[in-house]
Amino acid sequence: MEERLAGKNILIVIPKDYYMEAQLDPILDSMDAEGAKVLVASAKLKEAVGMKGGRTNPDVLIVDAIEGITGDSYVSAAKGVRQIKGVFHGVIVIGGNGARSYLWKDELLRLLLNDRHRSRMVVAGIGSAVPCLGKAGLLQSLEVTTEPENKKAVAALEDSKAVLVNEAMTINDRIFTVQDASGIPAFLNLFIEKVAKTPKI
Repeated sequence: MEERLAGKNILIVIPKDYYMEAQLDPILDSMDAEGAKVLVASAKLKEAVGMKGGRTNPDVLIVDAIEGITGDSYVSAAKGVRQIKGVFHGVIVIGGNGARSYLWKDELLRLLLNDRHRSRMVVAGIGSAVPCLGKAGLLQSLEVTTEPENKKAVAALEDSKAVLVNEAMTINDRIFTVQDASGIPAFLNLFIEKVAKTPKI
């Protein structure tokens, strides 16, 4: 089977605790199967505990993911310079109860999402992580979805001037929002197709 994401880099951002395994696990499996280089980012490098007791070790801090994939530091003119080895062609933010506490207010995540979108790459928010895209200023006047029973997520998206719809998934150019884990199978195929078309850098 052809690996549609060979040569592409995907960043998956998770809350530092209480992430949703039902969102993270199928996405990780699918990205691996498609040949992508996948890194998991969080606000801490300690093991993250999921909502159902799952455990994930992040590969990178959100702050270090903003520049892309960096190589080892090497010194030039007495200053440490980081080598940029690759950019992230797609960023997916995972929800769970920790998303509101740890990700909604994360300024670095806002910067990262904005930068990737401006660079014509693909960004996605799932469930309670969708407001992260709104807080990055990416959802104004766009139709978006989130967990309908999550009143705080709904209110945050309304504050972001997004237009809420009760759909499993929405796509606006290179911005995906997914209601909950049940929308992930349909999302994955479309996301992979979009990322496959991003510029090679």
